[in-house]
Amino acid sequence: MKDHILVVDDDSQVTSFLQRFFKKHGYNSTGVGSAAGMFEVLKHDDVDLVVLDLILPDEDGLEAARRLQQTSDVPIIMLSARDELHDRIVGLELGADDYVTKPYEPRELLARVRSVLRRRRKQHSDAPSSRTGTGLVQIGGVSLDFVAFVARRMSDGMDLGLTSTEFTLLRALTEAGGDILTRDAILNTVYGNSVQITDRAIDAHIVRLRRKLAVVDNDSDLIVTVHGKGYRLAARPKDI
Repeated sequence: MKDHILVVDDDSQVTSFLQRFFKKHGYNSTGVGSAAGMFEVLKHDDVDLVVLDLILPDEDGLEAARRLQQTSDVPIIMLSARDELHDRIVGLELGADDYVTKPYEPRELLARVRSVLRRRRKQHSDAPSSRTGTGLVQIGGVSLDFVAFVARRMSDGMDLGLTSTEFTLLRALTEAGGDILTRDAILNTVYGNSVQITDRAIDAHIVRLRRKLAVVDNDSDLIVTVHGKGYRLAARPKDI
């Protein structure tokens, strides 16, 4: 089955062009001009990736991405005419899988789309990854389900609501088995070095991940900062 790409841009010429362009290269594609249109399509259609412009007529693109991440783990590539480092960091912090600055070459965007979809397929093909074959791993009071891609509080089964990027980051820390994971290794694991981001963006991901893990135990931090090197888990992961 062909991957379905949803293009969200208030410029109808852009959406029409990208729809034709993606279809020419073997994808199904739908184009809408607003955040409301995006959520309406997502209600009824299976979408494999969203190309989201940050300037929309009815809602700021970053806020739309934030709302989308609360209900879906569909990958997002953000488009923006602004090349501000702050916008890039905020977009990636929200869980976007890539960030492309306008103007861009269509083939560059196509390469980014292929890269994101390839990483997503690899995530799913790698599961389960525990020695027991169940795909369930425990870190402190958190259980990770590598099949369903969900992190839960073990005391009551509450879903911690991790974005796909946050889950990938926590999985990378888990697979390091308590060893230090450098920022370069995190960047390569989460983004495949396909975007130009700084250590600040990685740190922002860690902050958000820590905040969500804190609902398990406010008095302990599951992620330890190793200054000048990177991050590691405070507790050794174990199969369950």
